Amino acid sequence: MPATDKAGRLPRSTGRGTMGTDDIEFIDRLNQCCDFIRQRQFYGREDRAHITWASAAAGELIAEILVTDEHIGAAGCIDEGWLGTMLDNLTAMLIQCTPNGYGNSVSTSISIQSVSPISPGTLVAIHACSSGMRARQPHATAIFSDKNCPERVYAVGTHTKFVKPDLALSAPRL
Repeated sequence: MPATDKAGRLPRSTGRGTMGTDDIEFIDRLNQCCDFIRQRQFYGREDRAHITWASAAAGELIAEILVTDEHIGAAGCIDEGWLGTMLDNLTAMLIQCTPNGYGNSVSTSISIQSVSPISPGTLVAIHACSSGMRARQPHATAIFSDKNCPERVYAVGTHTKFVKPDLALSAPRL
């Protein structure tokens, strides 16, 4: 019998390959991180992207979110602050949840660029992938594109973290 997730769903194919049991568990970990963000009331918690595909081995995920009027800035592009929050949340989760990922890390660089206008009601696919997972500064990139027309790119971003295994122990006490 094929492996299923905790809700009893079968793995889906999204054109990037079928997910295996490890990937279903990886998606569960990523969704637990999403839930943690919502419960802690971090900025951006109300905009939870739905993770539709992930590969633990490749350090990649694809998430989807529906853009509303509230997400669009004055220039008609996705608001850069919202994009930065989504980029930070998704890529940090990817870096921390990937096998051999790091829990104790801080962001050293987050960069986001809106590259084209968007309309409310657009379903955006966010493809994030990590690299340098064994390095002290793991890195992730993300492309925000139209779910139904992937060649239409709305924004691109990068996120670099610095890993400090004893970060919690060395944090200053205020």
